Amino acid sequence: MGLDMKSSQLSLLLGAGVALVPQAALAQSAEVFGDFRARYETVEQTGKLDADSLTLRSRVGVRFKPADDRFTFLAEAENNITLSGDDRNTSLDPRPQFATINDPDFTELNRAQLTFAPTDALSFTVGRQYLGFDGNRIIGSPGWRQDKNSHDAVMVSYENGAFEASYVYHWQLNRGPGTDYDWETDAHLFNASFEASDAFKVAGFVYLIDIPEAGRENLSNTTYGARFTGSTDLGEVGVSYDLLVAAQNDSGSATTSFDNTLIDSGVAFAYGGARFALGYDVVSGDGTVAFANPLAANHGTAGWADVFHGGGRAAPADGLEDFNVEVSYGASVESSAIEGWRAGLIWRDFSSENTGNDLGEELDAYLRLSFANDVSLSFEMADYDGPDASYAPADKTKYWVTLGYKF
Repeated sequence: MGLDMKSSQLSLLLGAGVALVPQAALAQSAEVFGDFRARYETVEQTGKLDADSLTLRSRVGVRFKPADDRFTFLAEAENNITLSGDDRNTSLDPRPQFATINDPDFTELNRAQLTFAPTDALSFTVGRQYLGFDGNRIIGSPGWRQDKNSHDAVMVSYENGAFEASYVYHWQLNRGPGTDYDWETDAHLFNASFEASDAFKVAGFVYLIDIPEAGRENLSNTTYGARFTGSTDLGEVGVSYDLLVAAQNDSGSATTSFDNTLIDSGVAFAYGGARFALGYDVVSGDGTVAFANPLAANHGTAGWADVFHGGGRAAPADGLEDFNVEVSYGASVESSAIEGWRAGLIWRDFSSENTGNDLGEELDAYLRLSFANDVSLSFEMADYDGPDASYAPADKTKYWVTLGYKF
């Protein structure tokens, strides 16, 4: 089935579904929502000219949910404009002499989805939507860049007490910026979880992902695995833990054979406003390709400087080992203006999973403030220092100042 035919059928499905809902009920149930983010970003990279950019991203949508109906319809538009700073490299305006800040101007339909819930336990969602399983590590809707990814898909979800299960048929990844870099897919996604208690939740998944896009065929894969999460208290210290293990092999349109794995683990301790966390992640690579996650979110999984992932893969061809430590402190504030704040540092040590080569270190830092009426302000920094070797990425330092508002 071709992509144009699928898009036409999607429009027909959405139109037919909305037509089932009385127009008066739709009008009375309309809820408008918005999400605005202004961000200043500057990047210093060895071998490139410095880049800086001030952009404003806007998302505005409307949700219809009649009180006496099982249908919900949601539509959302997304727009990004550059307020200042054109000295940067982007995918829509390549200027390779500059460092990359991939937030070009665009306007697009970000979401358009219809949900039908015949019972409290069962729901069906069709259309352009967000997806996110198991911390977005393999399936997610990344939104770090100003263009947030969305998915053209049909999802069936079932929830009964501690048990949840979802099946998704997926036919397009809207990965932006704009519509210029969307990927056709043919994917079947299965995810199920059971929460025995706060201390133990287990999830299992099988993802059959085929990407027939020219030049992207070798992102096609079959991935299966499990995730274990939980939290408990040791006296006055809160402890949380997370372990994800996945195996992957080539399938579908892939022309290269591969057999890779992913281990994502972490433990955190909290006392009062203080938090201390340790993480150790291993992304395997065979020297030709590393673990693929074309439908996932990568920013922050191996440092905020984003030097090790991209193009649908979680690491370079030789894989990646990432040991990281985070310390932070935050508090709520009894004030009419500031409601809370948190500041922290994250240190990372990188090496190649396949060769053992040293891949350098990174220091990330942040200060985040929350205000009344869903206003937020953050200051963030990422400083990657490599080993100055041909097999390692170039040194890179990034700074961000971000102002957000939602309603």
